[in-house]
Amino acid sequence: MAKKPKDKASVYFPGLHGLRFIAAMMVVFSHVELMKDYHGYPNLYSSNMAVYESGRLGVTLFFALSGFLISYLLLKEKEVSGTISVRKFYGRRILRIWPLYYLLVFLSFIIIPRVGFLNLPEYTAALPQHFRYTFPLYVLLLPQLALSIFPPVPFAEPLWSIGVEEQFYLFWPILVKHTRRFLGLIICIIIAAIALKQLLFMIAEANRASASLEYWNYALNYLYFTRIECMAVGGLGAWLVFTGQQKILSFIFRPVFQLGLYAFTLYLIITSSYKPSYNYLVYALCFGLIIVNVAANRKSLLRLENPVFRFLGNISFSLYMVHEIVIKTVLQTLVSVRGATFNDASSNVLLYAMTMVLTLAVSALLYYLFEKPFLRLKSSFAVVESGQDLIERGALPASA
Repeated sequence: MAKKPKDKASVYFPGLHGLRFIAAMMVVFSHVELMKDYHGYPNLYSSNMAVYESGRLGVTLFFALSGFLISYLLLKEKEVSGTISVRKFYGRRILRIWPLYYLLVFLSFIIIPRVGFLNLPEYTAALPQHFRYTFPLYVLLLPQLALSIFPPVPFAEPLWSIGVEEQFYLFWPILVKHTRRFLGLIICIIIAAIALKQLLFMIAEANRASASLEYWNYALNYLYFTRIECMAVGGLGAWLVFTGQQKILSFIFRPVFQLGLYAFTLYLIITSSYKPSYNYLVYALCFGLIIVNVAANRKSLLRLENPVFRFLGNISFSLYMVHEIVIKTVLQTLVSVRGATFNDASSNVLLYAMTMVLTLAVSALLYYLFEKPFLRLKSSFAVVESGQDLIERGALPASA
């Protein structure tokens, strides 16, 4: 086992890799049904709100996870070094996110539209019409703005959440570096984000009969995707753990509280009622409490720390980025070879099973052959090493 450099602190939260994989699978499940909907096959996406929202809730979990871990690492760096290196933070984000992000941009805009097997009805045909607007927005890390105004770009749709995170982390290390009241900062961001959404709702409602309604709807769509408050909730969880708020932690660590939290969160996920049309704050709060328990509670009822989940969590970024391409490939193969119409159990079981196996295989290849070189380089920018940094230099095994 490699020795940890003496001048670097390290942070590793057990179980977060497992949560990351669960979030990715919520998105995959929803998008299998979405892909069937795109092609006019029987599906649950258009008829069941729980399935419709599953992917959106998976992304909300991603946001809360990211806000928790990044905020904790920034707080720890500020503690051990007295400051935050914004340059090194940006270097880490670029090496972690940009290679795979821009690979998918290149594939979605340049390569895949030329592969007839992967064409999506309606959306592939619309791509050239909006290319001069959508392509620059994706290149500039503004995919959720493109998605707010124009039709989805086939297979690039998952990138919207990456753009949201990159925009948040453009200013987050600067704010954390210069603030002395982290809790106040978090609360202000949550309140401001919710208030801005409500204000835009009121303005749009007042302009229902106006020609300007279209543009207010663009702004509403942008804020729908840009869930900064969900990442701030993750930051709130990081503050609780980092500052050791024992009275609060001891309460949320209680087994009875955990059971109630998991039951309530599961109910919110699987019910078709009470689904958010716009505001995901309640879900983010539930996910934030779960993250704190899994990461910091030694007596957590939900235990996700094992080599299998650690491996699956490692490849979850690749999994999230390429799963739609795999789903389309499997669906098209079943249609071509078996004449599947997905109105029977066997074709749906095959669709899900083949999607799972092939997605995991492609994601693992991408992780080992494409992501890892950049991740190793990313580790050199770390002031405080994360679990991923420890894995990349062999201080923590990636799998069994």
